[in-house]
Amino acid sequence: MNLPPFEPRKARILVVEDTNMMRVMMLRHLSQAGYENIDSVEDGQQCLDYIAEKPIDLILLDIQMPVLNGYDTLKAIKADPKWKDIAVIMVTAVDNIESVAQCITDGADDYMPKLFNPILLTAKIDTSLELRHLRQAVAANA
Repeated sequence: MNLPPFEPRKARILVVEDTNMMRVMMLRHLSQAGYENIDSVEDGQQCLDYIAEKPIDLILLDIQMPVLNGYDTLKAIKADPKWKDIAVIMVTAVDNIESVAQCITDGADDYMPKLFNPILLTAKIDTSLELRHLRQAVAANA
């Protein structure tokens, strides 16, 4: 199988975070890490509205948000055939194994605590994007 070149820094990334300070911090880290196509919204419903209009490769998704929480947003993304291959990393203050297990069961690619290590977050983003790219290549050649 001949794969097209993959450039994770050109991936389209959406940060879904209701806390302004955390959203700004994540956007700043992504920009400093060299990601070129990043945007943000404040809640799960805005996320669903956004991805209905624009293609996204990866979502960094908070769990505890007003309007539509991260659990329900994740379920909606993974239930829709147009969106189910979007990589989703949960980035949240919820810190218990049941929450981690629920998110992974519901289709999240990974899980990070809100007080993230920038190097680890970048590694998780790149790995999730690479896995998405490989899954798409396999599906295209099936």
